[in-house]
Amino acid sequence: MLASIRDKKPHVSRNLGGLGHAFSTEIAQQLLFERRLRTPYVRLWRHGEDIGVRGTAKSNGGVDERRVLAGLADPQYVVSEMRAGATLVFQAMSTYCPEVASFCSDLADDIGCPVAANAFLTPPHAQGAPVHYDMASVFIRQLAGSKTWRLHEPPKQWPIRRSKPGDKPETPLAQEVTLHPGDCLYLPRGYYHEGITGDDGSVHITFSDGVEDHWVDVLHDVLDLVAERTESMRGRLPGRSDALSGQSKGLWQTVREDASRALEDLSDEMISALILRRLQAREQELARSEVVSLAEILAVESKPGEE
Repeated sequence: MLASIRDKKPHVSRNLGGLGHAFSTEIAQQLLFERRLRTPYVRLWRHGEDIGVRGTAKSNGGVDERRVLAGLADPQYVVSEMRAGATLVFQAMSTYCPEVASFCSDLADDIGCPVAANAFLTPPHAQGAPVHYDMASVFIRQLAGSKTWRLHEPPKQWPIRRSKPGDKPETPLAQEVTLHPGDCLYLPRGYYHEGITGDDGSVHITFSDGVEDHWVDVLHDVLDLVAERTESMRGRLPGRSDALSGQSKGLWQTVREDASRALEDLSDEMISALILRRLQAREQELARSEVVSLAEILAVESKPGEE
């Protein structure tokens, strides 16, 4: 199913069952009140505006300065803002939530690329993030309550630049869909979307397939390689007067012809090697969190129980 719709069109799957083992309001309660998360792992959105979590709820006429200085989200402040219509967002969850990390790992194996996860808890009659499109395809899995999504066609097929704050879709409304527990909305990269709750609040988790490399990225690599082999491409640009008078045309013709010859000389095997290099670099980036020995890095010895 995914292969037929991936990067092409939205798709809704119904009655997929629960994901309580990966995320729930109980796990959210632990994250907020027990695991002492800092910004930007915790965010608050209200009516399309990021209102921040650095505020601190007052207690006994004062504030907890230790929490403010440490950059910790104040649970009581977060709760008070949620009562006023703010959406609580947990970002990059696989870095600190083992339950989500395990599910992301399984999902990554199924779809063949790395997966990230953000969770959204929205009170009734509220909107969190503003209308926007993502730079990755996403799976929006509804866990509790319901949320209605309005989807607009992408500004162009597979955009490579992010939508800017305040951007409004000028493309037609593609679909309006309400998700209930067990439902999942697949949203290809570039589709504008916004979610609004009704009488029920909403808990959903968004799984993203990450910002993958595109052909334009490989083309940048190709040009870098060609520049190493082509003297004219490494030359200085003409001055302003030469550019305005048109004298730069001759230089550009030389660069263009030299670059074209160099591109024709690149073998298919070289292009494949450049693609593999990018894929391996992305895999190595994800593996950087592996456990390392600090003692080895510091060139010191440590013994168990040694003070």
